Amino acid sequence: MNGHVPQQEDAQDIPLQQVGEERSGDDVPESNELLQPNIFQPNKKKALLKSCSEIVFWKCRLWMLVTSIFLLLIAVTIITLSVSSAVYIDEDEYWDPELIASGNHHNFSGIVKIHCVNPELLLSESTYNLLSENLHKRLLDVYRDSPALGRYFISAEVISISDGNNTAAYHLCFSVPQDETREFMKYRMNQNFVMNILRQNIYDQEELYGLDVPECINLTLDPTSLSLTQIQPINTEG
Repeated sequence: MNGHVPQQEDAQDIPLQQVGEERSGDDVPESNELLQPNIFQPNKKKALLKSCSEIVFWKCRLWMLVTSIFLLLIAVTIITLSVSSAVYIDEDEYWDPELIASGNHHNFSGIVKIHCVNPELLLSESTYNLLSENLHKRLLDVYRDSPALGRYFISAEVISISDGNNTAAYHLCFSVPQDETREFMKYRMNQNFVMNILRQNIYDQEELYGLDVPECINLTLDPTSLSLTQIQPINTEG
């Protein structure tokens, strides 16, 4: 009897030791590591919110300071764009009429042929007057609306229309300030440039509209017949 009791106690001690060894093994730290993200992630969020709520100076918190800087940058950008657009002046859109009026006059004399369906038909004097008025209005519209020469344009005049070949002679006058560059005088205020403005307009619309001429229904301008000559500039000072 005495020999069996100690054996039973030893048999009970073995499982307890194994259980203790299992509990003291590596399973416990692994379970703690798995729990660490769930424990510290809320703490990081709280720390971030706390840092944004920290007072930087006086009663201004960090999030207030960041928002204020962002709004300030937007306001500065808007003000800069507004000021730059208000200060900038496009020289092509602004000019002094008095300065141009007191400049040097540049005169051009040109001719253009008017075609009729029946070239042998002799037009009446009233018809020539209508042609002269229509051509005069055409010259005014072309050069007044010209982006390149509109501001310098002063006048246009139809001098005559010949009876034989229906050739109209006209006169153009421009005024250019004395401070204009040589490039402008060379490439704009020359007979070829001035003539090509009218020629392009005629190519776009050859017919003369608004005319009631029973003798000739279809009246057109011939762009190939254009000719222009520059007259010596006249100084208006003194």
